[in-house]
Amino acid sequence: MSENNKNSEFKLTCLLSMLIFIIFIALLAWITYGTYEGIFGTLAYLIVGILNFYPWIIPFVGIPLGILDVLGIFGFKMYNLTLNISHLNSSWLPAIWFWFVSIIASLINIFLMYLIISWLSGSKNKKKEPKTNLAIVNCNIIDGNKDSKIISKGVILIKNLTEKEEIPGKIVGIGTENEIQIPNDYKEIDLKGAYVLPGLINSHCHLIGSGKPTKLMKLSDKSMKRIFKFLATPFGKIILFKLMKKNVLNALNSGVTTMRSMSDPLYVDLKLRDKINKGKIIGPRLLCAGKGICITRGHGWVNAFVADSIPEIRKAVRQNLRMKVDHIKILSTGGVMDARKVGEAGRPQMTTEEIETACFEAHRGGLLVATHCESTEGIREVLKGGVDSIEHAAEITDDLVPLIRNNSKTLRGYTVIAPTISAGMGMAVLPKEETKITKESFENAKLIEKGMILALQKAYKENLRISCGTDASVPYSLQYEFWKELKYYLKYTEMTPQEAIYYATKGNAENIGIDEFTGSIENGKFADLIVVPGNPLEEIDYLGQVIKVIIQGHLIKNPKVKKIKKLKEIIPIEV
Repeated sequence: MSENNKNSEFKLTCLLSMLIFIIFIALLAWITYGTYEGIFGTLAYLIVGILNFYPWIIPFVGIPLGILDVLGIFGFKMYNLTLNISHLNSSWLPAIWFWFVSIIASLINIFLMYLIISWLSGSKNKKKEPKTNLAIVNCNIIDGNKDSKIISKGVILIKNLTEKEEIPGKIVGIGTENEIQIPNDYKEIDLKGAYVLPGLINSHCHLIGSGKPTKLMKLSDKSMKRIFKFLATPFGKIILFKLMKKNVLNALNSGVTTMRSMSDPLYVDLKLRDKINKGKIIGPRLLCAGKGICITRGHGWVNAFVADSIPEIRKAVRQNLRMKVDHIKILSTGGVMDARKVGEAGRPQMTTEEIETACFEAHRGGLLVATHCESTEGIREVLKGGVDSIEHAAEITDDLVPLIRNNSKTLRGYTVIAPTISAGMGMAVLPKEETKITKESFENAKLIEKGMILALQKAYKENLRISCGTDASVPYSLQYEFWKELKYYLKYTEMTPQEAIYYATKGNAENIGIDEFTGSIENGKFADLIVVPGNPLEEIDYLGQVIKVIIQGHLIKNPKVKKIKKLKEIIPIEV
């Protein structure tokens, strides 16, 4: 059907619906008044009655004013006024319309108040150009490399006041206090011996959720579809944007200065990314996948492009390219959250040809392809297709290692393993009554969690490229606890804290293609930094105690994380 025919059909449906509504009201008016004057008066009142929006709709004072108006304290009532204008006597019919309009106006009032309060509270997050250059002094510097030494009594110069062709927020000096001369126009920030690191990079997260477990995890497909249909409305998109903004700011205050979104609803993640990039919001650096791509009723189907053939895969990738996403996310196997039976999570869903098509189209556009993949057989198929990163992963057999290291079908000649240990840990070790997931998801979580740990161990042992992400948004993978992923790395491998920090900073920047301007503390790179009170090379838990954050030269003096209360402690599984 052509677009013009669709529009004509829609207009005709609206006109018929309006006609039926008018006839229905006319019949009710005839039953109530029994006169033609009553019918026309009632129909007139439907229009004139819109005046009853006043005063309910006025933000902050509207509802109290409306109540006073109903009580007649102002000497007249809007209800009586609109009746007089319509030449209509009072009855149950106009009274119901009055209260209907008043309730709708009150809801609009509440929504307007919410927007105003959100705008006022969010004004502190509006980006302003830094007013001065910064000199971070009296600190210990961990630069993000695997084998570099700590720079004691360190100094970092950050240039924020620049000429027209220069970009502010970059590091222009790093060394000891004996090596660095601090210019007069730099404001000194004395860290009193605290430790400075590159900002953490979460290479796999979703912006829509906080990680708090909810009963949404148990909803049926039909109910989830209804929720996402509502979110597609203008009002729903406003709610989505607010949620995502809240989550990324919470992550930023916890020390995550870059987030790689692995598919979020309706391209709202791109809208947030663009506002941050344009300087309207102080936020973390965002790399967004837009909408994921899956098969019919496959993992993530409620929130993704559904594609069941090579032409459909190609069309979905091209649509995402047009929307200016930063990478492509496909979902090639089943997953924990929407599996309907034990063992379904990880089952291959896309064909090798479909995967290959997605990679071919994305690579032609210069974009990396990440895939949700949770089984050994799934890994084998996506490697044949040419994916650039395997998200979550599973046990890696010896025969797969050479193809992970060297794969001509990938964009850069190799594939990255992203184990996301945090993604399933809470669901695998806590009772399903606590995590709010189904019995099937609980059993699948245990299977998939073990597979992700085995993938991490094999990748580290074979010196494969490892990407550090948490799948933040899923139950118990909290936006502000990215640092715990590093604890899991230390627990399940012989990795050193310095290696773990490398994987979460410079290594991640290399894997996702942004190492030219962030990920490590080096001259010429952006000042994306975090400050912690103690040495994380001796105690990794210090990464959970961030006392300052700097994002592209903007100093957040006292970062505050809004934590979710009453969550049970997670004790990691043994493998």
